[in-house]
Amino acid sequence: MDYQQHTLPSGLRIVLRPARGQVAYLGVAVGVGSRHENGRQHGLAHFTEHMLFKGTRKRNARQIIQRLEGVGGALDAYTSKEETLVYAVVPQAYFSRSLQLLSDIVCSSIFPVEELELERTVITDEIASYEDSPSELIFDEFEQLLFRAHPLGHPVLGTVRSVSSFTKRMQEDFFHRHYHTGNMVLFVQADIALEELVQRAEELFPSKGQRGARALETSTMIAHPPQYQLRRRQTHQRHVIIGGYAYSMHSPKRLALNILVNLLGGASMNSRLNLLLREQNGLVYHVECSYTAYSDTGMVAIYFGCAPRHMSRAIELVEGELLRLCQEPLSETELLATKRQLKGQLAVANDNPETTFLSLGKNYLHHGKVDSEEELYERIDAVSPELLHEVALEVLHPSLMHRLIYA
Repeated sequence: MDYQQHTLPSGLRIVLRPARGQVAYLGVAVGVGSRHENGRQHGLAHFTEHMLFKGTRKRNARQIIQRLEGVGGALDAYTSKEETLVYAVVPQAYFSRSLQLLSDIVCSSIFPVEELELERTVITDEIASYEDSPSELIFDEFEQLLFRAHPLGHPVLGTVRSVSSFTKRMQEDFFHRHYHTGNMVLFVQADIALEELVQRAEELFPSKGQRGARALETSTMIAHPPQYQLRRRQTHQRHVIIGGYAYSMHSPKRLALNILVNLLGGASMNSRLNLLLREQNGLVYHVECSYTAYSDTGMVAIYFGCAPRHMSRAIELVEGELLRLCQEPLSETELLATKRQLKGQLAVANDNPETTFLSLGKNYLHHGKVDSEEELYERIDAVSPELLHEVALEVLHPSLMHRLIYA
């Protein structure tokens, strides 16, 4: 799908994917996440995102909720390590109302003290519920193992101790430092002309602070030697992650790694690890392989849960499959089938308008462009068996893998 773009003098970047229909999708992507926090702020980006819904100069928390929910729309947000997205899905007839509300939230939030105390309790409960879910918690702890003191190493939610220390002043300072037009992308998928969208954005998003996208605040990334850690948890299963460092989101080898990760443990039941561990040996109910790319590094992780008696055999099979991938390059037939499957999965995903909309915002924030389906398919087709073999050796060799086990 084609998109249109424009940058305002304030630095606000606008990207529009025109779409006819009864529903409008619009959001603001902000280039701030948990990696932009200092040591005393762990969890502050996420807490700030929650507080955006708790009051502005024009509206209190109830009015913010009612403004879109009352007409059948929805307002949502999320915070990750490197971005915060605030977005709305509404009937097209209420596009103007939604744009006004989004601008109010990201430009004029006031962080009421009484709401801050209530939300502190909510987030403390969120942290506790997360710690009750070992299949989720283990990914956070694996990133801590991998990245350690690097800003990517601490969890997005923070800790109960850090969240308990946040004040109104801390939130205001964080908000004014990061929530400025030069650090934002307004992304829209709706039935509106670019000229009209630009005019409205100029009126609703005043210039504030820096102009132009803020440079990423980086820390030196140190790749640590592979580690094995066993952590005691009160769980019936063993939870295991085997993984290591990977390419950044800007690496030309990123797509090749995505192909291998999908082949190994993607969402399909015919992935190599699912066939090997579940279908052929009955050792696990679920196994997955994921690749998370950041601006200056990345992480690949294979996760599974299994009965204690099956753990050693499952680890042996996973590492054997990784070694096989490094020693036996894909045949032309296997490569064609793997590429065909990935392109089919992308086609299905792109048929979901909310998926394409969120991808529009995130990709434009980090890359300043969005590949069309045709461009992405061409890039997939261009990946050679030789490149895949090179990537397997650089990222997926068993000798490079860290292990984290809950027992």
